[in-house]
Amino acid sequence: MKKINTILCMAIASLLLACSDDVKTPASTENKVEVSILKWGPQGTKAGKGFAIQANGNSALWFEQRGVHSAESAQVWFDNTQLTGMAITPNVGGSAEIPPALIAKPGKYPVYLILKPQNQRVELGTFEVLP
Repeated sequence: MKKINTILCMAIASLLLACSDDVKTPASTENKVEVSILKWGPQGTKAGKGFAIQANGNSALWFEQRGVHSAESAQVWFDNTQLTGMAITPNVGGSAEIPPALIAKPGKYPVYLILKPQNQRVELGTFEVLP
């Protein structure tokens, strides 16, 4: 009887979990977009030293890509920060602004795109801030 109760509880828990809206499922391969990053840069700087300085004081990085067909569906990220000042030309390339605070400390930081709605991550590479 104890085994039946255990099996019944596990079955109910599985059903509830499968029907839950909170369950995160990975993007299906049919929703995955083929994206190629051809080049990007710059790939590093010294701590506190800006590059390609914009009028607002932010630095700018650029990238060439093939496969992003909608600028609205792409986000540019630097480590754990979404970059808000960006421009993307579908199937060509783009640029994004990096605030000074993000390059103030030495370290290696991933730079990547997040494609919506499937939340697909596309790596540009690693940006290195030297001491």
